[in-house]
Amino acid sequence: MEITTSTAPIFLGFASQKGGVGKSTLAEIISSILYYEKGINLLVVDCDMTQDSFYKLREREKATIADNPELVRQMRTYFKAQGRVAYRVLKSSPENAIATAEEHIKENPQEGIELVIFDFPGHAGTEELLELSQWMDYILSPIEADVQSMVSCLAYAKVVCDLGVSMQSSRIKDIMLLWNKVDRRVRNTIIEYYSNYIAEQGITLLSSRVYATHRFTHELAAYGVRNVFRSTYIAPAKALREGTGIDELVAELMKHIHLTPESHAHD
Repeated sequence: MEITTSTAPIFLGFASQKGGVGKSTLAEIISSILYYEKGINLLVVDCDMTQDSFYKLREREKATIADNPELVRQMRTYFKAQGRVAYRVLKSSPENAIATAEEHIKENPQEGIELVIFDFPGHAGTEELLELSQWMDYILSPIEADVQSMVSCLAYAKVVCDLGVSMQSSRIKDIMLLWNKVDRRVRNTIIEYYSNYIAEQGITLLSSRVYATHRFTHELAAYGVRNVFRSTYIAPAKALREGTGIDELVAELMKHIHLTPESHAHD
């Protein structure tokens, strides 16, 4: 399958073989920071058919704004200042995800899509997960300090690494593991042990860590524009991001996948 744009966008997948590790929430937050703050033209494809977390968040926000005249006013002001509209969130099955992205890019060249973010299935079978994985340029896979979940997460990362080496048709350049939901209050020997093990296996582990906090659940309906964290329309409030590790992660991710803000006219 060939990319149909003259300059192919980067395909970035958010994937994990274990549910509940914060894959979709990270995808939502990072997408909004990259688009609304870093000026990166992106498209999101939600192919997690069992949850549709990303797509459903957009739909909830649409309904919330439509029912609140003050939010309508605030959002109009926000997008006027942005000088752009909200990024697209498309829904697709895993097997049609690439075609869905390519069709949209081909039909909307004016959007200048530079990055496509795929929210992977949360409970996909191995074959289905690997089939989609091979079409990614990069995969970000959050992991938690839990021995049982680490086994499947590392097995998946290892197979993805092997795909990039063994299959000529595979686009995959790297899979990046990330410690997510880290508890600052606990000295976690599991993290230390597995960080060393991951390094020994030659798998990329980002140095950034995202720390556990209830702030990640702050949505537009309950917290309004100024205190929102998880949104497809607004980047998380900067004051709320302090100490979460999100900004450090975004900076490291952009560097790793070669998306530098200096290269974009929007900043």
